[in-house]
Amino acid sequence: MDEKMIAQWGSEAAGQPSLVLWEDGRASGSDGCNRLMGSWSREGDGYLFSQMASTMMYCQGVDTWLSRLASARQVDGQLVISDAQGRQIGRLAPLES
Repeated sequence: MDEKMIAQWGSEAAGQPSLVLWEDGRASGSDGCNRLMGSWSREGDGYLFSQMASTMMYCQGVDTWLSRLASARQVDGQLVISDAQGRQIGRLAPLES
Protein backbone atom coordinates (compact mmCIF):
# COMPACT_ATOMS: atom_id res chain seq x y z
CA MET A 1 0.00 0.00 0.00
CA ASP A 2 1.45 3.34 -1.08
CA GLU A 3 0.44 5.91 1.54
CA LYS A 4 0.70 9.56 0.61
CA MET A 5 1.38 12.16 3.27
CA ILE A 6 -0.71 15.33 2.82
CA ALA A 7 0.95 17.57 5.42
CA GLN A 8 3.26 17.42 8.42
CA TRP A 9 3.62 19.88 11.30
CA GLY A 10 5.69 20.05 14.46
CA SER A 11 9.15 18.72 15.18
CA GLU A 12 11.00 15.44 14.86
CA ALA A 13 12.98 16.23 18.04
CA ALA A 14 12.42 14.01 21.08
CA GLY A 15 9.85 15.42 23.50
CA GLN A 16 8.28 17.72 20.90
CA PRO A 17 4.80 17.36 19.32
CA SER A 18 4.22 16.42 15.69
CA LEU A 19 1.21 15.69 13.49
CA VAL A 20 0.90 14.04 10.06
CA LEU A 21 -2.20 13.95 7.84
CA TRP A 22 -2.42 11.07 5.36
CA GLU A 23 -4.33 11.01 2.06
CA ASP A 24 -6.53 8.11 3.24
CA GLY A 25 -7.95 10.21 6.12
CA ARG A 26 -5.66 8.94 8.87
CA ALA A 27 -3.91 11.26 11.30
CA SER A 28 -0.83 10.22 13.25
CA GLY A 29 1.79 11.86 15.38
CA SER A 30 3.08 12.37 18.88
CA ASP A 31 2.28 14.73 21.74
CA GLY A 32 5.97 14.61 22.63
CA CYS A 33 5.53 11.51 24.77
CA ASN A 34 2.64 9.38 23.49
CA ARG A 35 1.85 8.25 19.95
CA LEU A 36 -1.40 9.66 18.54
CA MET A 37 -3.61 8.08 15.90
CA GLY A 38 -7.08 8.73 14.50
CA SER A 39 -8.98 10.19 11.56
CA TRP A 40 -9.24 13.63 10.00
CA SER A 41 -11.59 15.37 7.57
CA ARG A 42 -11.86 18.83 6.02
CA GLU A 43 -14.40 21.17 7.59
CA GLY A 44 -14.62 24.52 5.83
CA ASP A 45 -11.17 26.09 6.03
CA GLY A 46 -9.99 23.73 8.76
CA TYR A 47 -9.73 20.14 9.91
CA LEU A 48 -11.80 17.99 12.25
CA PHE A 49 -10.24 15.06 14.09
CA SER A 50 -12.19 12.02 15.26
CA GLN A 51 -11.58 8.68 16.91
CA MET A 52 -8.29 10.01 18.27
CA ALA A 53 -6.45 7.59 20.56
CA SER A 54 -3.05 7.63 22.17
CA THR A 55 -0.66 5.45 24.06
CA MET A 56 -0.66 6.14 27.80
CA MET A 57 3.01 6.48 28.74
CA TYR A 58 4.20 8.87 31.44
CA CYS A 59 6.97 11.25 30.42
CA GLN A 60 8.22 13.65 33.04
CA GLY A 61 8.56 17.25 31.88
CA VAL A 62 6.64 16.82 28.59
CA ASP A 63 3.55 18.98 27.95
CA THR A 64 1.08 16.61 26.27
CA TRP A 65 -1.34 19.34 25.06
CA LEU A 66 -1.58 17.87 21.54
CA SER A 67 -3.37 14.78 22.92
CA ARG A 68 -6.45 17.05 23.41
CA LEU A 69 -6.61 17.76 19.64
CA ALA A 70 -10.17 18.05 18.25
CA SER A 71 -9.90 20.58 15.41
CA ALA A 72 -7.36 22.77 13.67
CA ARG A 73 -7.01 25.51 11.07
CA GLN A 74 -4.08 27.05 9.25
CA VAL A 75 -3.20 30.62 10.19
CA ASP A 76 -0.15 32.37 8.73
CA GLY A 77 1.37 29.03 7.75
CA GLN A 78 1.00 27.47 11.19
CA LEU A 79 -1.55 24.90 12.34
CA VAL A 80 -3.66 26.34 15.18
CA ILE A 81 -4.93 23.47 17.36
CA SER A 82 -8.18 23.59 19.37
CA ASP A 83 -9.67 21.21 21.92
CA ALA A 84 -13.23 19.79 21.96
CA GLN A 85 -14.54 23.01 23.56
CA GLY A 86 -13.06 25.11 20.74
CA ARG A 87 -10.31 26.60 22.92
CA GLN A 88 -6.96 27.18 21.23
CA ILE A 89 -4.44 24.92 22.95
CA GLY A 90 -1.36 25.33 20.76
CA ARG A 91 0.29 25.85 17.39
CA LEU A 92 2.52 23.74 15.19
CA ALA A 93 4.82 25.04 12.46
CA PRO A 94 5.12 23.13 9.18
CA LEU A 95 7.77 20.41 9.24
CA GLU A 96 9.94 20.47 6.15
CA SER A 97 10.60 17.02 4.74
